[in-house]
Amino acid sequence: MLSFLRRRFNTDTLIWEYLDGEISPTRAERLSMVLTQRASARQRFVEAALMHGMLFDYFKKEHERSSDEQAQMPARRKQGRTSAA
Repeated sequence: MLSFLRRRFNTDTLIWEYLDGEISPTRAERLSMVLTQRASARQRFVEAALMHGMLFDYFKKEHERSSDEQAQMPARRKQGRTSAA
């Protein structure tokens, strides 16, 4: 059971490294081998890719929404100290 969980964790790590664009060539080769050999890994890849797309879209919209809100806010005037002369 423990080896199953370790293998699944390692596969998930490889998948997310790939989706995030942070995978090394050696680890990409390992991911390719795992995906070729195991249907369960291919299913996990599809699920992760769908989630990655949904998260990307959500945070892109959130970023655009916060950017729009900031653009609509009036600029705050800087209040400097007045010098008494």
